Amino acid sequence: MIPPHAPHSCNPLNDRPRSYHMLYLDATWCHAQRPDIPPGASIASPQPLLRDSPLFASFQQVVALMSRGSLEQLPARLAQFLHALPLCAAAPQAPHHASALLFQRLAMDLPASPSLDKLAHDSALRKETVIRAVKQDTGLTPASLINMARIEYAKTRLRAGDPIADVGYQAGFADQSHFHKTFVSYTAATPRQYAQSRSISDNK
Repeated sequence: MIPPHAPHSCNPLNDRPRSYHMLYLDATWCHAQRPDIPPGASIASPQPLLRDSPLFASFQQVVALMSRGSLEQLPARLAQFLHALPLCAAAPQAPHHASALLFQRLAMDLPASPSLDKLAHDSALRKETVIRAVKQDTGLTPASLINMARIEYAKTRLRAGDPIADVGYQAGFADQSHFHKTFVSYTAATPRQYAQSRSISDNK
């Protein structure tokens, strides 16, 4: 179980095919279904990894409904599944001011994301301190976090049908080769495959 907005990797290991299902749940919807978790608190799980046969069976039922397109039954089944999960409230953690500055710059102008030197200068910290602070808050280095933000933006534009060449430029990549390589490393699919909803492991 992965908290909302937490960086994570789900790429297959050693070129193996995908063998899992992932379910993304909107945090606001989850709060509405779990009134036991106070508003303003983060939703957390004391057990990130669950080994529970009944829960897994319930998850498979949700996946089956989605695969069949049985949308009428889906909300009730999802709510039932969510209520069965061992969730708890967690106090939101304020990020280090270097992380907050990076988030702000990415939100303001993603293509012109700040260099490490610029981030260190503007936060009045040594570069090593900035790297350590951002990694403590996000689990990623500033460079990795910037790449992830660019790829997430690119994914939204590809889903919207924007041309691949334009998407790479809009996301802040200097050339298509860099965009292609970075996109594959983060998604296990080329930009074209992602736009067509296919993974590299499906490209037999």
